[in-house]
Amino acid sequence: MSLPLVLTPTFVLVLLAFLLMLCAGRGGARIGTVGRGGAAVSGSGCTVALEEQYGLPVLFYVLTVLSVQTRHADLVFVLLAFVFATLRVLHAVALATGRGGTTPAMLHVASALVLAVAWGIFAVRILLGI
Repeated sequence: MSLPLVLTPTFVLVLLAFLLMLCAGRGGARIGTVGRGGAAVSGSGCTVALEEQYGLPVLFYVLTVLSVQTRHADLVFVLLAFVFATLRVLHAVALATGRGGTTPAMLHVASALVLAVAWGIFAVRILLGI
């Protein structure tokens, strides 16, 4: 896999973190509307979404670095990485827009499962020398 393709999901998540920092820095001010429902993005929602960037995404960054360094960043890794990044963006948007309910929780669980599968595949390949 090409390095730009492998790193694109990482760049997406880094950009997301910086955007959430900007949004959270605005405090409780309304930042505009998002989506069809016109939900306002508030600073407090952005703060919660930003805090979520220090959990699973960190494990993803470590996996990405290890996969590149060990040359295990193949098509399976890239597909899982894109799915993970997409789920994390959706999760952040759900939190930042205040769309409560089970949606953010389901997106968090889904992204955790994708990341667990990616780590599992990586671990098996390393341990078995594949």
